[in-house]
Amino acid sequence: MMQLQRPQAPQSLKENYKKWGREYEQKLENPKANNDFSWKGKYQEISDLLFEITKNHCCFCDIHPLKASGATVEHFRPKSKYPKLSYFWGNLFYCCTNCQKKGDNFPLDYKLLKPDQLSFLFEHYFIYNFSTGIIKPNTARTFNEQKRAENTIDLYGLNKYGRPEARILERKKFFSANNPNINDYSFRFILE
Repeated sequence: MMQLQRPQAPQSLKENYKKWGREYEQKLENPKANNDFSWKGKYQEISDLLFEITKNHCCFCDIHPLKASGATVEHFRPKSKYPKLSYFWGNLFYCCTNCQKKGDNFPLDYKLLKPDQLSFLFEHYFIYNFSTGIIKPNTARTFNEQKRAENTIDLYGLNKYGRPEARILERKKFFSANNPNINDYSFRFILE
């Protein structure tokens, strides 16, 4: 995970996220009702903005190019459980289909790490093993911080789907390239 510098919300979200959240909540309560859901036309605009912010990387595993691997908009707090936050700017993240498998999971005890927190630093919460490619919680942190890191690793599958091996290969490619642009590579958090 890389720290994400989130700009101000698009005007359409600022003006409508509460209304759209209520509409989505009503849709969940009565799926058969004929709801003229007004969010439909804004998805592409929001997706495009998230794409620009992340430089075509997944907000959680940092795979690149994201559009080639199946980009989607992740609702950090699942919209099925938090419908009123469904269109809140701080709840929307650009991510890959593997990270999207988190689904409706959201641990209430120690929660998850958000890459757009101002205080988020990969090395604060995680330890990376350069020989295995595995990410683990940083044992020098508090119990709560370690649990948040552990939940994030587990729910986003950060050590699944061949990611440890891919991290090792990407690091080799990056360091063997002449003047590489870090944004052209996956897993930037281990390349800095």
